[in-house]
Amino acid sequence: HGHVTGSGVLAREDLPNYRASIKDGYAVLSGDGPGVYRVVAASRMGQNSAIVLESGTVSRVTTGGMVPLGADAVVQVEDTELVSSTSDGEEDTIRILSSVAPGTDVRPVGSDIAKREVLLPGGCRLFAAELGLLASQGIESVEVHTKPRIAIISTGNELVKSGADLTSGQVRDSNTPALSHLLQEDGYTVTLCSHFPDSLDEVTEGLRTAIQHADILLTTGGVSMGECDYLKEALPAVGATVQFGRVHMKPGKPTTFATFPSGQLFFGLPGNPVSAMVTYKLFVLPALRVWEGRDPVPSVMRVALPETRRLDPRPEYIRAVYKSGRVELTGGQCSSRLLSMRSANLLLKLPPRSETCTSVEKGTLVEAMIIGQL
Repeated sequence: HGHVTGSGVLAREDLPNYRASIKDGYAVLSGDGPGVYRVVAASRMGQNSAIVLESGTVSRVTTGGMVPLGADAVVQVEDTELVSSTSDGEEDTIRILSSVAPGTDVRPVGSDIAKREVLLPGGCRLFAAELGLLASQGIESVEVHTKPRIAIISTGNELVKSGADLTSGQVRDSNTPALSHLLQEDGYTVTLCSHFPDSLDEVTEGLRTAIQHADILLTTGGVSMGECDYLKEALPAVGATVQFGRVHMKPGKPTTFATFPSGQLFFGLPGNPVSAMVTYKLFVLPALRVWEGRDPVPSVMRVALPETRRLDPRPEYIRAVYKSGRVELTGGQCSSRLLSMRSANLLLKLPPRSETCTSVEKGTLVEAMIIGQL
């Protein structure tokens, strides 16, 4: 469940693999027309009908039952009436009240799924309907992309676990649980959680250990310009190539991306909680989707800006809630204010400030990236 097919899957057999009745009624030869006919057999769901129906006779058939050879249509039971019964109470003769065309209420062989038809394309995510399709064909295993092993690493001497009491200067680590649950919501599992203190040696050794256990490394903090931000210095020491170390956006300016020769990916997310969550959605999640063969492009919509906003020199992603057709901002948009992510299901993208445009007026249509359930 939730994995992505590595290649296309073809149907093994026709579905249905017999001519099936769409309704409860009587299998008939359509050319016979209305009249009184003898009931010579009954075809129920799950039973194999071996008879060959002849003109002047009908066969009782249930929904999903096999239409016998010779018959070319089904008359629904509502268009018939009982004429006589046998001594043991079974139908003997019935009257057909209306004419039917050939093929009426008959599902042909392969009408739902044809043998060798593409059942699932490559790159298809497996959810309930897809797994049901596979089960209908007796397919119990398919080739899928592997999901990446993911490590989350927080950094900084100031951090303590969420359940710990604080002393002056300490901060509880909210990034690790927040990112862990974001990953879980998006269908991924964290295989390693760790913490690096503010020490170049320990950061370097910690990275060496982490790349032995993870395909994708997510760190929070330690990538800005502070004197204790050692990650950018440690990455080359463990063989990584820094592809970029700053992004022209708000929030998330210090975001860093690096690659390892063995294929692992490194995302250095900012330490501010909002910045970490926003950059996860913008950078990490698309990379995870590419890793497992999915389309990385996020879902977007256009919405009316609920209030006039002064523009920042950088493109800005502001948090908003879409509910019952209305969009509301989540209050103050400071990158340390985790409350601005509460209930947020949209990121509204605002352009950078220019000499000709310093603000965006209320009601202006802006692009909104969907980040949660609407």
